[in-house]
Amino acid sequence: MTLPPSRVLVVDDVAENRDLLLRRLRRMQLTDTAEAANGREALEFIRREPFDLVLLDVMMPEMSGIEVLRALREDGRLTDLPVVMISAASEIEKVVECVELGAEDYLPKPFNPALLAARVRAALERRHLRMENRRQLERLTLELDKARRLQIGMMPDHVAFDPARWDIAGRMEPALEIGGDLYDLFEAIPGTLCVAIGDVAGKGMPAGLFMARARSLLRAGVLQHVALKGALPRPSEIAGLLNDELCENNPDTTFVTLFVGLLTLGTGEIEFCNAGHVYPLRVEPTGRVEEIVTPADPALGVVEDFPFADHRATIRPGETWLLSTDGLGDTQNPAGEALEIERVLAFVSAVAGQEAGPALDHLTAAARAFADGAPPFDDVTLVALRRLA
Repeated sequence: MTLPPSRVLVVDDVAENRDLLLRRLRRMQLTDTAEAANGREALEFIRREPFDLVLLDVMMPEMSGIEVLRALREDGRLTDLPVVMISAASEIEKVVECVELGAEDYLPKPFNPALLAARVRAALERRHLRMENRRQLERLTLELDKARRLQIGMMPDHVAFDPARWDIAGRMEPALEIGGDLYDLFEAIPGTLCVAIGDVAGKGMPAGLFMARARSLLRAGVLQHVALKGALPRPSEIAGLLNDELCENNPDTTFVTLFVGLLTLGTGEIEFCNAGHVYPLRVEPTGRVEEIVTPADPALGVVEDFPFADHRATIRPGETWLLSTDGLGDTQNPAGEALEIERVLAFVSAVAGQEAGPALDHLTAAARAFADGAPPFDDVTLVALRRLA
């Protein structure tokens, strides 16, 4: 393997040793070099100019190689700058100390040309590999950050549907850069709101891509049905369409749980289908909270041609329906204890009667407080449908 262009600093108080090392480096086609006769001069070089490798003698007057290494460690330079210690066989204990301080390797005196070449080459290859990995990580981080912003941007940011009668809000917090949760709120026909919330199995990029596919199918399926047939589909038909499409080309049987409903804004009537999703919560102004339990249907993407069921209910004036993914109840604290449904019900009861947006903010804040710094266990997505009149 040909080494990429590299700059090497040779540090030794003996001029003959420096000259020998420099000649050996030139034979390796490493001609961009510098030399220092003591540790203090070496530090000045390193703080002033970039290097890819330092060959550093252990025992030197004024400032030893160990002292230089300590200074480089304090400066935080050893992460990017490999240092190979040069030592006599009798200095092995000091070499061990240097390795513990962060030295990359060591070379014994007198220099063996083959060993010198091998260790210099290995140190430079590792250094350039680390730098390439860092560049790739930085690029990936930037791409994931952009993907996260794009994913958040897919969620509706304007939910002022019939604001005299309804207060509606949604929130999504991915556990990783990219999440597998989704929610959508859009007017299928004038006066009827399509409400959906879903949770793709897994987290990260694969779940995020599957989520984007499911959300696109959902919105396109509803609006196409209205355009072609002049009427709304049943929620069970929406679920069936998504299920059939998601079962196709799905070798890993990735699935998504989904609650999808059609809400008539004028009356508060909601017809919905629940495909393996968390039960919605009915929140009364008094603080009473109950789960809207319906017979279980499977998640989407698992069983082809499944006959999903429709259910009906009414959101009464003053009530709020809270839709969530299971990430809320699965929130864990540092002890591994989950939030679970009992605490979720208590948290929801505490925000009864609040405006939809602040209520969701308080719920996510309460979940974060319970987690007490533990990393997110799962994506958390919430939708509140609060009927004013």
